[in-house]
Amino acid sequence: MSMWESTRKRSFAKRALCVPLFLLVVFAFVSPAAGIEFEKAEEEAEILYKAMQNGERLPLPQVDAAEKTEENAYEIQELLFLKLLEGDAVAGYKAGLTTAAQLERFKAPGPARAPLLKSGMTEIADPKTPFTLKSFPGMMLEVEFAFKTAASIESPVKDEEELKKLIASIHTAIEIPQLFFADMANLGFFDLAAAGVGSKSFAVGPAHETQLDVDSMEVVLSRDGTVVNKGKGTDALDGQWKALLWLVNSTVSGGARIEAGQYLLTGALGSMIPAQPGKYTATFPFETLTFEVVE
Repeated sequence: MSMWESTRKRSFAKRALCVPLFLLVVFAFVSPAAGIEFEKAEEEAEILYKAMQNGERLPLPQVDAAEKTEENAYEIQELLFLKLLEGDAVAGYKAGLTTAAQLERFKAPGPARAPLLKSGMTEIADPKTPFTLKSFPGMMLEVEFAFKTAASIESPVKDEEELKKLIASIHTAIEIPQLFFADMANLGFFDLAAAGVGSKSFAVGPAHETQLDVDSMEVVLSRDGTVVNKGKGTDALDGQWKALLWLVNSTVSGGARIEAGQYLLTGALGSMIPAQPGKYTATFPFETLTFEVVE
């Protein structure tokens, strides 16, 4: 065992009584050549955590170009969520950068994933409880589908047919990610993944049967009666079940255990847009979600 792995184990063990078991996993997949020093990853996670807690813009991780790998981004992310999960819990997982436009914008090699926090979850989007821009700088909006698990998942799933047996229900969803970085011009995949892919808040509608043909469905998001975004089910990796399969297998391959009753968000339908004050309506073929954003 390397000194780096030993140090990581000791650090994780100190938090063992206050975080979920999956976050104690040692990153055995990371090759020594690609690995980032544990102390450096911990330092970058601490910087991001403090900025989040203080409501400050997030600095881009100061990591050498050769170390800006997916594995190292998730190393920082895991250490960041160790801190964020103290006094909180995992409500599910999200996929980000699942549209062609997002992949191009952030020069991403592929999608990214991150946990969703229970503290940021709303069961049903409630127009009586607005989202406040002042307390949520960098607020963005995404219309999505959410899949609620029927069973725990701890190993990769073979295909979409096997995956469908593990899903209890499909929900309409509004994700409210936070993009609040100090250097938006140079923001890239590594920075986003390390900081949790904007994971902040999400709201889900009521449960529906898994037989819904979500790929063929279109959604329209309006603010004060004006259309601000349009999307369809195939926007996320060309298909909802395809995107879900990627998210599930990427998550468990990274060492996490997906629990029964958690929500899995598959990515934006249409575009991720900056939030502005107003009353929003997300119109799906079978359901409407409403919510409000205020100053």
